[in-house]
Amino acid sequence: MDNKMYNKFTLSKVKELFLKDDIVSIGDDFILARQTNDVDLKLLKFPSRIDGFVAAYCRKGHFKCTINLTEYEIHDGMLAVNTPNNIIQLEPADHNDDVVELTIVAVSPQYMNTLSSDLDKIFVNAINMLKSPIMEMVPEEVELSMQYFKLIDNVINTDSEYRNDSIGYLLTSVFYLIGGMLMKRLKAAEENDENQMSSRQKRLFESFIDLVGKYHNKERSVGFYADKLCISSKYLSQIVKSVSGFSAPDVINKYVILEAQHLLRHTDLSIKEISDQLNFPSHPFFYKYFKEHTGYTPNSYRKK
Repeated sequence: MDNKMYNKFTLSKVKELFLKDDIVSIGDDFILARQTNDVDLKLLKFPSRIDGFVAAYCRKGHFKCTINLTEYEIHDGMLAVNTPNNIIQLEPADHNDDVVELTIVAVSPQYMNTLSSDLDKIFVNAINMLKSPIMEMVPEEVELSMQYFKLIDNVINTDSEYRNDSIGYLLTSVFYLIGGMLMKRLKAAEENDENQMSSRQKRLFESFIDLVGKYHNKERSVGFYADKLCISSKYLSQIVKSVSGFSAPDVINKYVILEAQHLLRHTDLSIKEISDQLNFPSHPFFYKYFKEHTGYTPNSYRKK
């Protein structure tokens, strides 16, 4: 692993470390797996990124999942969707003696880009706009999705000259299907939201989150993000608080802490190198900041 880069589990590593059972794939660009054993979540116990688009349907079992600072409880009948920039963390639920059974579809960003330019509009944007990347599927949606996956499985196992093209079109249909499910829920959520904010406020909040994801390792002032959005710091703070319940500095700090935890847990960078990479003025300042927000010193967290 290149320690100068943010730690990510590539789809190759996902396949190697987590997927042990029924797997079909096209190299490391597309993976379809059915997990029927106890899923070992220990490697994702700490904040991590998966460099790929992943849809995981829970057929049976129960576990907890934190995606971009928000904790969710996943149980049978639920679909979790990950995009490459997400910071995720998994842990077994309290009653973790149950077997977890998952159907997982994973696609590399490179392969996703070859499918259809429209997918960005109907799929990725829908995920980004939803308050939750987790949704409960109805039986009809599950049945239709499983028919697609069975067909993809069958096509992968043929020697057709156009096998990869066929899978690409089928996979495009799958993502249109999931994107449609997401958009349906998004519209329902908007209709049921009694305190619905203006479209402009929504766009500003989404843009703020995108900017924090991009710049949090260098910039921590609310003013920086407000300037980027061409609004006042006060107005940005009001929007962030009304949408998320957190203050704007809290959101920025949470991203910084997640990144710091990420680097401490998954790289060999020294504390000083991590401090420099996250643009802290000094090693002692980073030490104090990390302890204040986590209750651990950087060294004690790394050994935890």
